[in-house]
Amino acid sequence: MPCNFEWYLSETLVADPGEIRNRPVRLGPFSSEQECSALLESMKAITRFHEAHLAVTKRLRAEKRVRIAMPVRLRCSPSDAEPWLAYTIDISNSGARITGVEHPLRFGQIVELHCGRRKAPFQVVWIGSPETNTTGEAGLECLSPEDNVWDLDLSQQQDQEPLQHELALARSVQNKFLPQDKPALRTLEYVADCIQARTVGGDYYDFLDMGPGRVGFVMADVSGKGIAAALLMANLQGSILAENSIVSLDLARLLRDVNRHFYEHTEGNLYATLFLGCYDDATRKLQYVNCGHNPPLLLHADGALETLDATSTVLGIFKDWTGSIAEASVETGAVLAMYTDGITEACDASGEEFGEARILQCMAEDPELPAADLLRKVERAAETFRQGEQQDDLTLLIARGL
Repeated sequence: MPCNFEWYLSETLVADPGEIRNRPVRLGPFSSEQECSALLESMKAITRFHEAHLAVTKRLRAEKRVRIAMPVRLRCSPSDAEPWLAYTIDISNSGARITGVEHPLRFGQIVELHCGRRKAPFQVVWIGSPETNTTGEAGLECLSPEDNVWDLDLSQQQDQEPLQHELALARSVQNKFLPQDKPALRTLEYVADCIQARTVGGDYYDFLDMGPGRVGFVMADVSGKGIAAALLMANLQGSILAENSIVSLDLARLLRDVNRHFYEHTEGNLYATLFLGCYDDATRKLQYVNCGHNPPLLLHADGALETLDATSTVLGIFKDWTGSIAEASVETGAVLAMYTDGITEACDASGEEFGEARILQCMAEDPELPAADLLRKVERAAETFRQGEQQDDLTLLIARGL
């Protein structure tokens, strides 16, 4: 039977007008009384608490808490170049206990926590210490619990926790599918991001090493949502990586083999749109195939716009793939945006879509921005524009000619 109580460790201050005391301690909630009591015993050895009135307190469980270890990233200030990695110990709709904290935190500090592709502001409410055997741990309170940063339904019965845990692990594994490294290019800087609408999703991007000075850019959107779409995405990615190792310089053959594999291993009504482009440092040319995907936008340095339109049908519908190879030049100062419809179909309160025009507007306003800054600008613009919950995965790749 699930326990209906939570345990806290609290300090009661004795009224003394002439005494200046530190802020009272309140740690928790803990998942068991034994865990709370163990921390209390270790804290008695700390000078700060020799004369303190520490006690274990109990109250009715206010919300569902799940003990689960999953990766999160924290950003302490807007100037941080990248969020840093930590792991949850347990979570609830209103907060979390984390471990692996290697950066200094302050009591009351506001941090931005990223879980998968969601993020929300949190406040530091307690910090671990060596004396209590909690080094690297911290307690965080969510300041916008309505954002559901965990993307999990914590109100489910206890027998659903294994499923929630499996979903969290699936999200972690799927994030590992996204490229961890970027092959080096001399004449092009590039960056990409995927913000999933659910715990797992069907959008996919990749950077393929196609030999010295050559990188393949993949952007795909699998039909459907959730776990089913994620499984199809994994199937598609696996076949692309397998074929790329054999025929990386022959885009047409690669797509024929990938389409055949996808067709034979999926239901007849399932498909994927895909853009595959191979950029060559030596020629500054991008050879590409667009299989029914949203046309990438190429804004040239002189302000001219080129759309990389479809050259083939989607993958998985027909047994035999046919299509053509197209080519575009990416000169110094040109900016290329590849995206999925999660961005363009995001709607405001009136039902108007974000559209390609707003992506282009972000590109045209600051064409000299580094690729990473431009990507964040487009993402912020889409997030500000959208009203209500995110309905579809949002994936964006920005490349800029050097």
